[in-house]
Formats: sequence, structure tokens, C-alpha cells
Amino acid sequence: MKQYGFLLICLAMTCSIGCIPLSSDSRGVNELREELAQLQIERRELKQNQADLYAKVDSSVAAIDALNAVVQDLQNKLLLLNQNLQGSTMNPDKKLINDYDSVLPSSVYQSAYGDYSMGKFELAYSGFQSFVEKYPNAELAPQARFYMGECFYSREMLDRAVTEYKKVESDYKKSNFVPSARLKIALCYNRLGNQNESLDIFSSIVNDYPQSPEALTAKEKIKKYNNAKTKTR
Repeated sequence: MKQYGFLLICLAMTCSIGCIPLSSDSRGVNELREELAQLQIERRELKQNQADLYAKVDSSVAAIDALNAVVQDLQNKLLLLNQNLQGSTMNPDKKLINDYDSVLPSSVYQSAYGDYSMGKFELAYSGFQSFVEKYPNAELAPQARFYMGECFYSREMLDRAVTEYKKVESDYKKSNFVPSARLKIALCYNRLGNQNESLDIFSSIVNDYPQSPEALTAKEKIKKYNNAKTKTR
């Protein structure tokens, strides 16, 4: 009996010892599963963050274009405000006499620009044209002429856009809008397939207005053309 009791005790001890690693292994598997699940969650989050980053990069390009448009719009408003302020500081009697000439030009321009902003390009062109014809020497005249070209450019009427852009430089050589007009002419020629003329104008912008934003764009266009030409060789 004593031998049987001893054997039973040994058997019980063996079973209890054997159960310890099994329980430990079970806990280890569960911990690995939890870690794997956490890694999968982090992997999904990383992929989502990467997708968000790509989306932000794409949107930043569009944001730059939108910002340029806002800057241009602010420049328009500042010019209009400047004209209105100049009119308001005139001698009261003189202002009454010249009220028609001092207030109406900015109103005509503002109306045309409003139509342009809303995509009413035909109506805007008529407004800008009326402004330039009535007030060819006004401060806003070069800008109005430039936007006459923009009205055609927006409608894909590139040949007519070129004609209007050229008048910016021919009529207002010292205007700040000359570099912008040249750049748009070059872009029109590029889209029309006139690569040589386009490159010549890009080069003229870099040479004549090296510090302008238009010169940076022109350099990029020239660089892109040269790289594409090298690849085809």
C-alpha cells in the first residue's frame, strides 16, 4: 500500500509539473496574438497616414494656384481702393466737377472683373474693352488689357488671347503686367505646338525680368523641354 501511495504522489507531482509549461505557453500565444493584432492596427494607421500625406501634397499644388488667384484679386482691390481714396481726398468742389471721371473708371473695371471672377468671360471681355477704350491712360488700363487676354485664354481661344497679351507690352511697355503677358503668350504658343517661339519668349523673360516670378516659371519650362529633348535622343 505504501508503494502504491508513493506512486500516486509521484504521478500527481508529474502532472502538476507538466501543466505549468502548458499554461505558460498558452499565455505566450495569447500575448503574441495581441501583439500581432496591435501591429496590424498600427499598419493600417500607417497606410492611412501615408494616403493622407499624398492627398495633402496634391492639394498643396492646388492651394498654391488658389493662393495666386487670391493675391491677384487683392492686388485688384488695392488698386481700386487707391483710386477711390485719391478721389475722396480731392478738393470737394473739384471732386464734384470731376466726379464722373474719377469714380466711373474704377466702377467699370470692378464690374468687368466681377464678371470675370464668376466665369462670365464674354461679358467680362466687353467690360474690360469698354474700360480700355474710354480710359486708355488709367492706372488699371494695362491690367484690363491683360484680362482681355485672360478671357480668351479661359475659353481656349489661344490665337485671340495672344493678340490681346501682345497689346499689353505694345501699349504699356513699363507696366508690371508685361512679364505676365509674355509668359501667357509663351504658354499659348506651347499649347499651339509652336515650341521654338515659345522657348524664345521664355528665354526673353529670363533675360529681361530675371527676378520676376514669371522668370522662375520660364526657367522650369525651358528645363523641362531640355530634359524631354535629351530623353528622345
